Amino acid sequence: MSIVIPTYNYGRFLGEAIQSVLDQTFQDFEIIIVDDGSTDNTMEVVSSFQDVRIRYIYQDHRGASAAQNVALYAARGEYITGMGADDVYLPQSLEMKVKLLDSRPDVGMVCSDALFFDNNTGATLSQLWRDPKGLYPGFDPVKAVPQPLKELIHYGCVFLVQANMMRRQVFDVVGYFDESLPSCEDWDLVIRIVQRFRIEIIDMVLIKCRRHGANLSIHPEKSYLGAVAITDKLLRTVPLSREELKLLKERLLSEHIHYGREALLSGREAAARKASIAGIKLAPRNIELYFYLVLSFLGTRRVLALRNWRQKLRRHTARRKSMVGASSIGS
Repeated sequence: MSIVIPTYNYGRFLGEAIQSVLDQTFQDFEIIIVDDGSTDNTMEVVSSFQDVRIRYIYQDHRGASAAQNVALYAARGEYITGMGADDVYLPQSLEMKVKLLDSRPDVGMVCSDALFFDNNTGATLSQLWRDPKGLYPGFDPVKAVPQPLKELIHYGCVFLVQANMMRRQVFDVVGYFDESLPSCEDWDLVIRIVQRFRIEIIDMVLIKCRRHGANLSIHPEKSYLGAVAITDKLLRTVPLSREELKLLKERLLSEHIHYGREALLSGREAAARKASIAGIKLAPRNIELYFYLVLSFLGTRRVLALRNWRQKLRRHTARRKSMVGASSIGS
């Protein structure tokens, strides 16, 4: 089997990621590291591991999707999985996924839960599934198996690529990462997989994902444009049920609203205006979008002033209520 590790200036984390693979209870694998033009000590970190199963490929900087595709083309294994250069596998991650795929020839992809931890303290921040503090607190992975496309439309990328293992055949059928997307390329790939292959769940944490400054600084515009591009791609290429189409439009509307608000508050009035207009075309009766559209013409200073005024009004109202309540108790 093949483990794909794309990396770009993550030398400070890469050693721990590689070691977590070497420490697996399942040992029949190759590690393919694609260095996407790093300028740090990445090459030295890889060279420090004297293991013939590690293959290192260097390329000029072309982005994460391109790096992952280079690794996929080079992979020789029947099963393929991946990890971020800042991730850490738990010891039985490969063994449990390989056993499931070996025993279930009808399954094309197996997915596990993931844990997020703070790089500075090592403290657990959240889990991917069923965690009130996590990304998808309402998501039930077991219920998602019969209808994965619906869940992916509703929630987003609930099956992390680095927590999944796929058969080589999957990529031969659905293709590789879409390098034209500005972001969310993993969501797009998983959507294509679940349309053609059965998936299965290992409902436990088998990978730890590190949270640090570099991976928390994703540009909102890039994320928004990626989500919009994937939604448009779905509408053009996938026959959707009425329920799936409704969920997709609701998700797209939510993207327009959230990005429009963020752009407005950060002083990018033109971007806020564009997102608001796109949302209005989708939902002409949504009052919130018209509100943001009007504010985009007024300018950020007036928006912030209005926001401060609303916050002061809420605090004033809360104080009045508490005073009235205290007066009632005293009488």
